[in-house]
Amino acid sequence: MSRHTRRSLLAATGTAFMGTLAGCSELNPLSSEKTVEYDESALATLPSDLPRVPAAIPVQPTSAHLTAAHERVRSLLDDTDTAISAVPNGVVRHRLASEGESARAALAQNDDESTRVDALAGLTYPRSEAMFVHAGLAAFDGDLTAADIAARRDRHHRDAEAFLDDYRYVGPSDGPVGALTEHARIVGWGRTGIRLTETNRRYEYENTVLHVAELAQDIEWGRAYAVDARRLREHYVSTLDDPRDYGNRFSRVADDLVADIDPYVDAPDREALASGFERDIENTAAAKLLEELARSRWSGAKMAVEDYDAGRNALAIVSAMRALAADRALADAREAVSDGAYSVPESVDPIEAERTAAVERLRTLLDTAPALLVRRLAVYARNPIRNADRDIREDTVSSPGRYLYAQYAVANRFAAAAPAIVRRVEDALVS
Repeated sequence: MSRHTRRSLLAATGTAFMGTLAGCSELNPLSSEKTVEYDESALATLPSDLPRVPAAIPVQPTSAHLTAAHERVRSLLDDTDTAISAVPNGVVRHRLASEGESARAALAQNDDESTRVDALAGLTYPRSEAMFVHAGLAAFDGDLTAADIAARRDRHHRDAEAFLDDYRYVGPSDGPVGALTEHARIVGWGRTGIRLTETNRRYEYENTVLHVAELAQDIEWGRAYAVDARRLREHYVSTLDDPRDYGNRFSRVADDLVADIDPYVDAPDREALASGFERDIENTAAAKLLEELARSRWSGAKMAVEDYDAGRNALAIVSAMRALAADRALADAREAVSDGAYSVPESVDPIEAERTAAVERLRTLLDTAPALLVRRLAVYARNPIRNADRDIREDTVSSPGRYLYAQYAVANRFAAAAPAIVRRVEDALVS
């Protein structure tokens, strides 16, 4: 399955929601922004330095672990070029070659990620692409069938589920914060491994060879996450001199946080978000800002409750943190909108000022302690800036006064709200 299609499937829920929430105003031909022409050269200069967010875990995967992920890709692709050229069907041949090229490109990249954990996560999908090629050629030779893949899926799914059964949240005796963030990453990978190895009834290919290949690709993607989770946990536990079980403490903290965000598990009402103001905010950055923060609150709350109900308390805590920060940011944003903020800007200057403020707030947030908890939230402040900057560079922005202004405002408001939530969670974890 192509990377674009795969990402589209994984984003289906979020896309559908955003279409409901924002689609009407995006298409409204009466947008007041139509009357404003922005200086394109000024817009082009907006992207500038953006601080990175270091990894939010205390113990990184080993270099041997990362090497093993590279070797998995290489071994699956070993001697496949000649075999691909022997496939008579041009469509099949092209698809196998394309997946192989994409997987090799991931190996050849000079990875600019600052940590091994990011580099390792970036190799999960390339491993599945390499499996697409390997399994497709095996299917072409008659050595692999859909029935074989079904048995493989059952085996890997059982292994992934077994890893999280009776999972213990052990950590250093004096480090509940580090233990939380490490286990959140590990359990998150494990949960993804379970999900990706579930039976998927939505497939792209009817051709037998490509169908077997995409089935195997699904399983390899999930297997990669599950194997990485297991291996990272083993390494983390091996670093502990005096392990302490934080299961009960994480459960208590999750109880408290999830109770607070439970009211936000339902998707927000767009009309309600835009109501209660003395002015019409439709098709303005104000409306987009409120929609984005409400979406972030809803997404965090929904994930927190799902993980809490499944007993994944570390994940429930970090998702609830996101929801609580977004809720605080939303309340502050509504107050600002009530005071007249985030109307359609008459020039690029207010947009530039918002970006500057957002970056400064992000830097301040990253200087806040405890760093590991801060980093879990800082990505939600950095990502809107990064995305807006990328769209400027790629010249894909159609509504600068609405979209760009709102994205930078989301980052600014979220970064301002995050420290209070970090302090609350830290106090709960250490008490």
